[in-house]
Amino acid sequence: MMTTTLAAWMTTLRHQLHAHPELALQEVATTALIKQTLTELNIRLVDYPGETGVVAEIGHGAPIIALRADIDALPIQEDNELSFRSTIPGRMHACGHDFHTAALLGGARLLKVHEADLNGTVRLIFQPAEEGHRGAKMMIDNGVLAGVRAIAGFHNMPNLPVGTLAMKSGPLMASNDNFDVTILGQGAHAAMSEASHDPIVTLGELISNLQTIRSRNIAPDAALVLTIAAVQAGTTFNVIPKYGEFTRHDSDLQHG
Repeated sequence: MMTTTLAAWMTTLRHQLHAHPELALQEVATTALIKQTLTELNIRLVDYPGETGVVAEIGHGAPIIALRADIDALPIQEDNELSFRSTIPGRMHACGHDFHTAALLGGARLLKVHEADLNGTVRLIFQPAEEGHRGAKMMIDNGVLAGVRAIAGFHNMPNLPVGTLAMKSGPLMASNDNFDVTILGQGAHAAMSEASHDPIVTLGELISNLQTIRSRNIAPDAALVLTIAAVQAGTTFNVIPKYGEFTRHDSDLQHG
């Protein structure tokens, strides 16, 4: 067993993960690092058919209790001077999945020490593609919850004091549904706006009116956030564009 203190060991892992972020379903190096770390801890890996993601087990027999962490990063440019900042342009662990992964590996290290005392099996699930909904369903379809009596996962919450654990019944974190909207108008010179069908004006009206869904179509005690986070229209100051859009691409999924 490693002699490095658990906190220092986890911190090193977290920094390594943070410096090498990978997007959903591209977590090849992350998967390799997790497998390598678990193997060094003498924790048995479970065959998993996905190209990314890891399943491992500690202990034997029933009941089976699962612990889950997500491993993918976001398409965000990291702008700081941290020694362990992202080395991949346009990619960053901005949602804390590097922390989640390091925490579950730390939990695995602790559990392995006490494996002989376990009354059953702890299944460790390192889930790819949390951003965009796909990863959990893929892992379930591949049977990772077979025989599992209960599963626990967690998400960091920086606004809580260090050392505080928060729980509630029912949903806690938001799930996101994405949509693409393109307004096709008629372009023209900015000085001849009467010759155009200006998609920017339409976009502005649409974005403003969409916000009334929250205030006028949803019960005040219902949980809903509607955000338009990516808007594109035009390329220069004196030309009314032909179209405008608020959209996202599969490679640009943001956490809900």
